[in-house]
Amino acid sequence: MCFCDSDAEVSSIVLQNLGQILPPKLEYLNMSLVMNTNDFIIFLQNSQNTFIKKLIFSNIINGTREKVGQDDMLYYIKEYIMKKRRVKYFAFLNLFTDNYDKEELYDLKDEVKEFKLHDIVVQNYNDLRISRFIEFLKEY
Repeated sequence: MCFCDSDAEVSSIVLQNLGQILPPKLEYLNMSLVMNTNDFIIFLQNSQNTFIKKLIFSNIINGTREKVGQDDMLYYIKEYIMKKRRVKYFAFLNLFTDNYDKEELYDLKDEVKEFKLHDIVVQNYNDLRISRFIEFLKEY
């Protein structure tokens, strides 16, 4: 699986523009995008006035963990989401396309504890996402 430049372009447009049109309160937001750190920061800055009960990000990364290395997204998540207590439930997943490997915030136990100190529950990506719309409707 490989995502082309047009996927990255659409993801960039979404991240650069969505934050400024979100309402002050949102129950659920799930985004699976090809994210670069600069666009992600723009989204976080533009959505600072929005509280999101359940926020889920899947960052699709072309390549493998070894090729890509680590980036600073966790730092910005802590700065803009954790410290400002902008969400109640949170999941973040890096998905590497070359070998279908994944890296989840939920698996980083020390980080999960740190988020908990800020009243944010970090959950497994698949547990938090709504996989079937009917289940979601029954909940509300």
